[in-house]
Amino acid sequence: MATTIPVTPADAHNPLAKFTGLCSNSFEAGMMRILVECAALIILSHLLHRAIFHRIGQPAVISQIFTGMMMGPTMTSKIKILRELFAFGSSNTKLMGSIAITGRMFFMLLVGLEMDIPFLLRSVRRSIIITTGSAVSCFIAAISSSTIIYRATGPNGNPLLFLLILALLYTNTSSTIVIRMCTELKLATSDLGRLAVSSSLLNDMACLLVLAVATTTSPGPYNQRTQTQKLIGGLTALLMLTISAWVLKPLVRWMNKRNEGRRHIRHLEMVGLLLFVFIVAVMMEMMGYNSTMACFMLGLVMPREGCTVRTLVDKLSYPINKFVLPIFFGFAGISTDMSGISGGMMGAVVVMVVLNIAAKVVGTLAATRYLGMAVYEGIVLGFLLNIKGHVDLVLVSLAREAEIWGEEAQKVLLVTVLMATLAAGPAAAFVIRLERSSLRYRGAYLHHHPLGAELRILTCIHGPRDVPTMLNLVEICGGGAPESPLAAYLIHLVELTAGAASYVLYHQHDVEDDGGWEHGGDDARIITAAADVFSIETGIGLRQVTVVSAMETMQEDVYNATVDVRASLVLMPFHKHQRVDGRMQVGKIAVQQLNERVMKRIPCTVGVLVDRGLDGSVGGRTPTNGPNPHQPMHQVAVLFFGGADDREALAVGMRLALHPSVVLTVIRFLPESRAEHDAGLEMAAANDDKEVLVAISNHEREMEADEAFMSTFMSRSMSTGRAMYVEKYVRNAAETVAVICAMDNMYSLFIVGRGRDRVSPLTRGMNQWLECPELGSVGDLLASCDFMGVGSVLVVRQYSNHLSCKNDDGEDDDDIDEEFKVL
Repeated sequence: MATTIPVTPADAHNPLAKFTGLCSNSFEAGMMRILVECAALIILSHLLHRAIFHRIGQPAVISQIFTGMMMGPTMTSKIKILRELFAFGSSNTKLMGSIAITGRMFFMLLVGLEMDIPFLLRSVRRSIIITTGSAVSCFIAAISSSTIIYRATGPNGNPLLFLLILALLYTNTSSTIVIRMCTELKLATSDLGRLAVSSSLLNDMACLLVLAVATTTSPGPYNQRTQTQKLIGGLTALLMLTISAWVLKPLVRWMNKRNEGRRHIRHLEMVGLLLFVFIVAVMMEMMGYNSTMACFMLGLVMPREGCTVRTLVDKLSYPINKFVLPIFFGFAGISTDMSGISGGMMGAVVVMVVLNIAAKVVGTLAATRYLGMAVYEGIVLGFLLNIKGHVDLVLVSLAREAEIWGEEAQKVLLVTVLMATLAAGPAAAFVIRLERSSLRYRGAYLHHHPLGAELRILTCIHGPRDVPTMLNLVEICGGGAPESPLAAYLIHLVELTAGAASYVLYHQHDVEDDGGWEHGGDDARIITAAADVFSIETGIGLRQVTVVSAMETMQEDVYNATVDVRASLVLMPFHKHQRVDGRMQVGKIAVQQLNERVMKRIPCTVGVLVDRGLDGSVGGRTPTNGPNPHQPMHQVAVLFFGGADDREALAVGMRLALHPSVVLTVIRFLPESRAEHDAGLEMAAANDDKEVLVAISNHEREMEADEAFMSTFMSRSMSTGRAMYVEKYVRNAAETVAVICAMDNMYSLFIVGRGRDRVSPLTRGMNQWLECPELGSVGDLLASCDFMGVGSVLVVRQYSNHLSCKNDDGEDDDDIDEEFKVL
């Protein structure tokens, strides 16, 4: 029998009474209010971002915090029906706070899973310097302003404790919001953005440590404990986190082994893993310690290889970014009540906000200048590291409970925390817009790329046949040493079929039993398994993405992926593959056309790999004279004729030479007679058109650049015994072909430049039998089974923003599309 909740005549026209009358008890009414509040936060924040904040270049986190302020006591307290509906200040607000804390736990777990650990370790020194510089300046600002602020907000509590807490408020940075803002401002994959993330994490860790100490000494259930009990409690929390991390690592490896060959782990296993992390985080909170860094550390220790981490990142990314974060950041705005602050108090708020931002920017700028960074980078970092968050809110509340300051001071400081974030975020976005040309992604030339700098490779494949040689090439590009860091990305290009989605990230439409995939079929399973084995054996983290699109527009997806990961080198597979008898079989012509478009439009160095195997065997033999007799030695040859593309090819070879299993030989082709060479150039000038004349006029400049880079090669590689140098003197293209053909069965990999700006009698006329124009004349010769039967070929092309140019084969490159010129 249904129970009816009576509605009094006074409430007959009250929408809130009708709304709550639908619920059978107060608990259900409270839950209904929470659902309405969360839904309103999510919907309004998205609408505000689309309508206003996105148009003025602000990230979504700013609109989410502002939406929370609109729904909070600052505005809703003026409207009776909204005040009754949301009932802020009651148990509903506390329940929403618990939901926000739970969302923060899983967000920080996701941050730990996606964190670039090698970069985090490499940037520790810079992060410490930046954090220390900003902390010192903030402490000085706190000393200079604490007395004035203390008196302005009403004397209450210990002035020394007031100073210490104020300094901590100035110093703290919310890593949660910084990470989100860097992502939305397109800085997450840049060195500046990753440095901001690592510095904010270090800052947050230090402040959370102080907060943990403050928690144990504040009034409340833990205040009655003795010093010994407090010490035991802290050690217990640390021990629990250590044991949890120690258990989690083999547990993830066991799940990977149990689900070997699958894209994702089973749903029940994923829920169990998340429940384990949630229980650890809740226990940390119950013991009186913030669980933010605990969840981050648990995500950080999980092994990156295998399907477990891939599943967690896949399943958590969308719901956290679209639903959890609006509630978490919106709650920060809800928690701030500006309605009770007088005009005089607002003056104190403005002074504190300006002083806080100025101190952080000045300290960060001084630290970045000490590190040799640009001024605008220091300013951007200063504004980003000025963003406040939950640690400040908790700290203000704890200081009020400990009677360090009074109620008026608490309101002022809560508003200051929020206003500092609302001011620093747009300021950072404004500086980034001003310096967009400096911060914009540019694929730097590899021959200008320091060997010790991180190499970011985007490897494109069409099917399982492309995987072995491609991944072997990626592995030796890593150098096998810490001094040659590598970030590797694997993008599976799937041709769009009728009814398929245009873009799928991480196989979002996999079937329940993981027995196959809607996009990519069984190929996706094989590629995933091979990538997992590669990561386990080499220790190189391989981030995987699947793109489904029409072949005619697939270059746009490759372009977008290149910009997103800020790649330095893009590898594309050749459209032919080697048969068992050694002949090259033609695959899809559309793949060849795709390679041509990619080589012309991608804003970084592009290499097309002709796959004949890259296992180190040469002429049926496997050299065993390497550092490991069981590891094959890769005999790599760079053919150098001169020009920008050949310099890029040599730069790739120098990177490969860092690997202990690579023997590099640089073969430079030089004219046998300088007079005959110059005569050949004059003949080309007499017979060819304007573009060739321009190329010839730049010949001297290119020769100077070649000599300078060759000197760099000599000093870097040959002095360490990592490479050999050979000169071949030829008179014309016929002798060049003869020398190249004599190299058959000698090398497992040939690297050569595309040669689009090469004007040389040594290769002139080789285009008469050109079959694959995207490879250039020399690359096409090496890829032809009529001349070369053993050895893979990597043809490298340097990115050029010139509208049009001609190569030595007389072919015209298409203009770069206007839409690809602007990021």
